[in-house]
Amino acid sequence: MILYILITAHFLADFTFQTNRLVRRKRSDYKYLICHSMIYAFTFIPAIFPFASFGKGIMVFIITTGSHFLIDWARIIADRKCKEVSGLFFTFIADQVLHILILTVTYYLFSLESAATLLYANIRQWPNFDSLVVYSLIFVLIWDPAAVLVKMLFACVIDKNRCDQEDNDPPAGRIIGKLERIIISVLILIDQFSAIGLVLTAKSIARFRQLEDRSFAEKYLVGTLTSFAFAIIISVILKHQCQ
Repeated sequence: MILYILITAHFLADFTFQTNRLVRRKRSDYKYLICHSMIYAFTFIPAIFPFASFGKGIMVFIITTGSHFLIDWARIIADRKCKEVSGLFFTFIADQVLHILILTVTYYLFSLESAATLLYANIRQWPNFDSLVVYSLIFVLIWDPAAVLVKMLFACVIDKNRCDQEDNDPPAGRIIGKLERIIISVLILIDQFSAIGLVLTAKSIARFRQLEDRSFAEKYLVGTLTSFAFAIIISVILKHQCQ
């Protein structure tokens, strides 16, 4: 479960705790990249040290936070050279894959699960602790990271003039997308797969008149199906980790 805790901390620090202003300004001013890296480091303190021995915890902390700064720095340089939105989408995916890969390699390299603290061993005895960790990761993933992924993929497919992590969409649209993923995930976690269709139906009814516009219908389908697919895939995969 320590790996899931680390991954949850990563997505919290890289998305939930990273404001739009910080995303925008760190591209042109490295002091904001340092600021983001400090937020990332502070987020990892409670995710590492209560569960890993102090010596290994220090090493994991240095590797994860240091590599995060270097990867983000490399991504900023790469983004400046990208002239196509597909390139920006690729650097976004590569950035996240590298972060998760480093967390995974570090976890196994230092055998964090087998060398965990007594506190962690006691916490593991709590009823439903594993489920709590996995469910936390699911809801963190489908909240902000999924919103950014859907927005960037949508821009690459439909709106080729804009593809970035900065959130400029209408607030109502963002909230609707996030809530629909939450509802879908909850339905999957309680084994109510058949009810997922009701969510899509309700959303389609609300947009019924606008769907007569072919351009809007295409955008609606790309955004909605991507959002649904992300929520379903993440929820199904991680749900099996609790069984």
